[in-house]
Amino acid sequence: MKPRRTTIALAAAATALALSMTACTSATEASDDSSSASTADLTDAQQSCVDSVQPKVEAASAEVDLLAPDSPIDLDAVSGETIWFITVTMNQFSSDMLAGVEEAADAAGVSVKSYDGQGSTNRYNEGIEQAIAQGAAGIILVGIDPSVVSSALADADAAGIPVQNTLNSDPDDELAEGLYGNLTSDFSADGATMADWALADSGCDATISIIYSSAIKVWDLMATAAEAEIKAECSDCNVDMLDIDLANAATDVGAQLQSSLQKNPDTNYVIPVWDSAVTYVTPVIAAAGSDAKVISRDGLEANIAWVLDGTQDVTVGTPPTDWLGWLSVDDLLRAMTGEDAPGYVIPTRIIDSETVGDGSTEDIWPAYVDFQSAFTEAWNG
Repeated sequence: MKPRRTTIALAAAATALALSMTACTSATEASDDSSSASTADLTDAQQSCVDSVQPKVEAASAEVDLLAPDSPIDLDAVSGETIWFITVTMNQFSSDMLAGVEEAADAAGVSVKSYDGQGSTNRYNEGIEQAIAQGAAGIILVGIDPSVVSSALADADAAGIPVQNTLNSDPDDELAEGLYGNLTSDFSADGATMADWALADSGCDATISIIYSSAIKVWDLMATAAEAEIKAECSDCNVDMLDIDLANAATDVGAQLQSSLQKNPDTNYVIPVWDSAVTYVTPVIAAAGSDAKVISRDGLEANIAWVLDGTQDVTVGTPPTDWLGWLSVDDLLRAMTGEDAPGYVIPTRIIDSETVGDGSTEDIWPAYVDFQSAFTEAWNG
């Protein structure tokens, strides 16, 4: 089967074309509710910057088509097998994704074992080796850098166990030995999107703290891309990069952000590149008496609720996290039955005051209502 690559590129291009044909006023004036700057206040350089980033923000805010399989799977061939879900750490995102994995696995007639890597390289390797020893038929490896588990991946490969590289790269990154395919979003693009929103909203007059951990590849990809986008579009904007200690994230996020806000009291945007960090960020911003807006990435239910009540301003979200669990199971089952990786690219959407609606799937992801039926119908032909 030829790899299929499904993205929002066509929708984005169509949106950008529509904007270019219909927008006679400035980009900033077209989104008064989301922008804190008036066109009259902008310098020529700032206006040029806004004109560049605003169409990208509009494209990334568009509704997303359903991404689901369109061909059957030989479910008899996998019936009764066990797949493993091994994650870098069992945070809210991982827990929500696991719920979808378990639901999809049940629908497909397979069972699931989960393993929390707890941010420890030793545990990542132990988890893979345990899966091998216990006869796993496939492994979903979430957010774990393949370079730190190369020996365990080689053992899985030797045992004939397909391992999915999940949310640990950009889609076209080269595969490490022992992995059959990437199942991921374009994290670099998502990092640039977060930066673009801050630039458009501020009228390209921004001081931004970006919080990430270089220990997590996709966080590093987003942070690096966000910084590059800011520098490329707004040479007068300032960026403070906060590389936190993953093992002590709960305390280190707060400590580093507090120091950053003291050093840069005019900070008006804080970008923790993963949703679960927002709970550490908002108390620090409040304690500093700062009006900085908060932008993160993932689209967790709690963060969508915070966008609704104004606790945070943006989450660049994937479709419902349990859907992602279904997609990862579909991708893995196809590998287990000898198919090529489908080449799925997980889409994202800006969720802010303009797109959040009432916070429901029906409002934010209308195409994803009852997505489960699309999967089961495809699987059963």
